[in-house]
This record gives sequence, C-alpha cells and structure tokens, in this order.
Amino acid sequence: MKLKKSFLAKLLAACTLLFFSCETTKLSVPVPGQSNVKLRNIYVEYYNLGEAYFKLEDYKKAAEYYELAMNKDEQYWASLYKLAKCYVFTSDWDHALPLYKKMIERDSTNASLKASVAYIYSMQGDFKNSILIYEELLQVQPKSHEYLENYLAVLAADEKKFEKKYAQKFVDSYQTLKTEYPENKNLKTFEDKYKELMKVAESEAASESESDENSQKED
Repeated sequence: MKLKKSFLAKLLAACTLLFFSCETTKLSVPVPGQSNVKLRNIYVEYYNLGEAYFKLEDYKKAAEYYELAMNKDEQYWASLYKLAKCYVFTSDWDHALPLYKKMIERDSTNASLKASVAYIYSMQGDFKNSILIYEELLQVQPKSHEYLENYLAVLAADEKKFEKKYAQKFVDSYQTLKTEYPENKNLKTFEDKYKELMKVAESEAASESESDENSQKED
C-alpha cells in the first residue's frame, strides 16, 4: 500500500518521537518520576501509531501497536476495542470473539458489542448462537432494521434447518421489516431467498414421499 507523502512524514515523525522517548537522559541527578512519565509516553505513542495504521487500513500492523498499548492501564479498554476491530477486519474470528466476550463481561447491556458477537458467530458458521443473540436484541429493539436484516440473513443461511425450524420466524421477521421499512432495498432479496428455500424443501418432501411409495409397492 503506497503511503501519501504527507502522512508518511507524520508517521516517521511519530516514530522518531517514539525512539527518542526511549533514550536514557544523562543527568547527574535523576528527576523523580521521570522514568514513569517516559513509559506512559511510550504507550501513548504505541496507541497513536496503531491509530495511524488503522486509518491506512493496515489492520495487521495496527493490531501490533494496539497490543503494545494495552500494557498501559488507562488505555487498556480503548486499545482492546480497536484490536478486536482489527481482527474483525482481517476475518480473524477466533481471536476477535474472546475479546468481544471480554468487553461484554464489562458492559453486559451494550447492544453494539452483542451484535458484533452475533455477527462473528454467523461468520464462524455457528448459526444457533448467532440467532439466539439476534432474538435477544430484537426483544429490546423489535423494529431495528439492522437487527431484522441480520437476523433474516442468518436464518436463511442455516439451510439444513430452515424449513423445519426457522421458516415461520423468517416470515414473521420479514413481515415486520416490510411493514416498517417498505423501501428497504433488501426486501426482494429476502423474498426470493425464502421462495428458493421453501421450493427446495417442497422438492425434498416430494422426493421422500415418492421414495416411500416405491418402497411400499416393492413390499
């Protein structure tokens, strides 16, 4: 990724500050607390470098600096949150999930964090847990178009269980989305997906019925 010259200059300047802050100042009499101040400044610089790389969408490099910045208590949670986002943007679900769970332990009512966990579960193919979380979120915000759309998408994704377990839930949520947001651009997509899944289910049911009939005739 090619850096813009102005930004590269700023980044190099930040690195220079970081390296200079690590140097030992030669004083005949040490200033009380000086080492602690230097240490705090180093971790601030780590966080700032993480932010710089994050803006450049170099999430792997940003993650390295956020991990270092987490060693400072005052910026631990901010660094952890940004680190978790880096893992999401790099599709590193296995590392992202425990970080989001840790943040939920600290803030159990945070809907945004729960939605992130539901999304990660869905990307891991754990539709059951993803569905449970979206249902919990929809109990609190039953008309949220974001939760409705994601919930419908996850229900449809679990094709093997759709007809038996999720078809009615899909219809109910689809009707809510259609009523509350008639101009929603994804309505047609959800409608087509529903028809497709039900058609497959009907075809499989007909095939099973035909197979049973043939077995009876043979008997």
